[in-house]
Amino acid sequence: MARAQSIYAALFASVAIAASLFCAAPASAQTWLAPAYPDATLRGPAKAKGAVIWNHGRSVDSEDSEAPTPAYMALLRDGGWDAFRFNRTRADDTLDASTTALVHTVEQLKGQGYRRVALAGQSFGGFLALMAADSSDAVDVVVATAPAAYGNFADYYDSWRSNATRLYPLLRQVRHARVMMFFFHGDDFDPGGRGDRSRQILAARGVPNLIIDQPRQLTTHWAATTPLFTRRFGSCILDFLDMSRAPDDASCDHDALVAGAAPDQASSPRAASQGEARRRPNGG
Repeated sequence: MARAQSIYAALFASVAIAASLFCAAPASAQTWLAPAYPDATLRGPAKAKGAVIWNHGRSVDSEDSEAPTPAYMALLRDGGWDAFRFNRTRADDTLDASTTALVHTVEQLKGQGYRRVALAGQSFGGFLALMAADSSDAVDVVVATAPAAYGNFADYYDSWRSNATRLYPLLRQVRHARVMMFFFHGDDFDPGGRGDRSRQILAARGVPNLIIDQPRQLTTHWAATTPLFTRRFGSCILDFLDMSRAPDDASCDHDALVAGAAPDQASSPRAASQGEARRRPNGG
């Protein structure tokens, strides 16, 4: 009986935390915060290392709020972080409106007592995470995979280069957060050269960062959704979130964050198939 009461109390606490956080963000964007894993109990601000929010991409032909949460988020949850999703409806999803709503959500989480808030994001969600880090000191860490918000080479050639030219000013304005970014070979949304340039900008500003540029065996815009990505980099992402400050020469080596090693450009000894990546005409 006592055990059952304890379980019910934990579940009630999880629901209460979620309910207190899911109040409406500014009306300009239709957004909502949700647990990344609804069946898992949230630890809450007092027990969790912090809160990590995943930000999905944006497509012209589907609701990315229905896209599955990438598997590496489960490692962050198991590593002591409360894991959330920041969902957005496609019709109202603009960079400015969604960034405003995301910053509002981050500051709510801090107000609830979370000591650290990390933002993870895929493609358009990566841009949102960086824009939020430009707007608020409440953002402590950004993990952006294949950041892009201006279309791909094939369908949006006129704006495609903006995935680089609009990215660099964002990196020059990061206020407080540490930044981890991933760029992948064969990404049709990537104009090229963004890894080295991003490193230079962040290093010149003294922003702790870790840039993983075209790691072997991980290709296409959606490489971060694959099991191989989680095996290769999941623990390294967790280490990056956990550290109060990343070493200037940090890298991911054998699935761990280390100092003094060359960036991960070589193949992992554990080869694995990636599965077929989804292709969508815009946004990621």
